[in-house]
Amino acid sequence: MRLGSTKQRILEHLRLRKASAAELAGELGLSKVAIYRHLEDLKRDGLVRVSTRPVQGRGRPLRLFEAIDEPTAYARMCREMLEQIEELYGPGAGVRVLRARYKKELETWRQGFQGLSLEERARRLAEWLTERGYQAESRREASGLVLEQRRCPKLALAKDYQALCQVEMDFFSELLGVSLVRECSMTAGDTCCRYRIEPDGDAEG
Repeated sequence: MRLGSTKQRILEHLRLRKASAAELAGELGLSKVAIYRHLEDLKRDGLVRVSTRPVQGRGRPLRLFEAIDEPTAYARMCREMLEQIEELYGPGAGVRVLRARYKKELETWRQGFQGLSLEERARRLAEWLTERGYQAESRREASGLVLEQRRCPKLALAKDYQALCQVEMDFFSELLGVSLVRECSMTAGDTCCRYRIEPDGDAEG
């Protein structure tokens, strides 16, 4: 699912905290009508949900929107499948299945990274992740390159099956050709997953 820039900005705000349409309109400089249109699209796609909060007096309840991750039922089914694989084929079999899947992805993704510098590869990875619902960005800070994800479509599953996070980070590392150090994780309650990109020798080229 590829999201437009406005929808991405809305999700970035809602990933940090709940907000009303009026608050989003003020923060993003858009009309409430435009915000509602984007919110309805995001709600239809299963990316946001709405709740209500009572207000003082006789006013109508305040509608608050928040970003959501994949449906819990789907995450539970995936977790149970991985657990069943381990019961049938032994400890670690679920991780081996995940690594095999990412290895297949790696063969496809690598074609789009050939001939790029490390910074270009990091930017390309962030773009591809964002197209797949991760809201990712790469940037250069004083201490070096970082990769951040402010949404994770697999968060509900990762909270129950945390080996997924390590497999995914290893995939990013292989794709970039360098080591990564995880500094923040949404599974630990942080507002984003953040990776420090550490060049290995000649990997800058």
